Amino acid sequence: MSSGLPFVRLSLGVGLVSLLAATSAVGQTARYDDEFAIQGFSQPYRQAAVASPISGIVSSRDVREGQTAIAGQCLVRLDSAVHDARLQSAKVAASSKGDVAIAKSELQVRLNRLSRVKQLATRSHATQIEVSQAHEDVTIARASLLRAEERVKQQEAEYLRLLAESEQHRICAPFSGVIVEFDKQIGEYVGPGEATVCTLADLSRLSVEFMLPSHLRKRVQLDSKVGVVFTTTGKTHAGSVQFVSPYPRGDSQTYTVKVVVDNKEGKLNAGVRCLLRNLDD
Repeated sequence: MSSGLPFVRLSLGVGLVSLLAATSAVGQTARYDDEFAIQGFSQPYRQAAVASPISGIVSSRDVREGQTAIAGQCLVRLDSAVHDARLQSAKVAASSKGDVAIAKSELQVRLNRLSRVKQLATRSHATQIEVSQAHEDVTIARASLLRAEERVKQQEAEYLRLLAESEQHRICAPFSGVIVEFDKQIGEYVGPGEATVCTLADLSRLSVEFMLPSHLRKRVQLDSKVGVVFTTTGKTHAGSVQFVSPYPRGDSQTYTVKVVVDNKEGKLNAGVRCLLRNLDD
């Protein structure tokens, strides 16, 4: 009986040591998994369904799918033949000054006549009625000139309006990015309900959205630096926290964290599974 007791104590001691070691290993693994279990997918920093502000028929595409476009570059052109004809007509009308010239001449004639009638009236060779009539003729001539000048201004404004609308036939990139796909082919109609012509994505930076467990919330702050592992390469890239939700999701009790990773060299891809690491202690 006594010889078996040390063996039992020895077995209990070994078991206790093994349990403590296992507990320590589990604790390290738990911390490791806490960080590496936080997964997300990379996506373009911004993406837009580029749409046309007016209706029309696609006449040409100035870029190809997969090509990089800079902000302000024309992507798609709509047919503008009818609009161009209206613009040319408005330009001619706006530059026409004939009516104004005629009205000015008419006013000058009426002013000269008024001056002569006044002189005749001083010598009693013209009646007061004739003087009043001459004054009325001058007033009417001035009104005619004003109307002619206003008509020219309206024509100039119409020309400028059509000139501004000409730009709407050119659908340009709102920001620099890559043409992901075209929604419209040459010859297809663009209008209400189907105004999108192409999809543009900014890949100069990538955004990764993570769902952060509540117990790690204090380890992530706005503008803090974190590591983002792209699982396709296994490499860690520096990221900056751009957004942290002010409250957790009710169903999962996790916080939404958006991290931005620089991609100016274009070596990283969107749609890649990523892992969050290097959180502040």
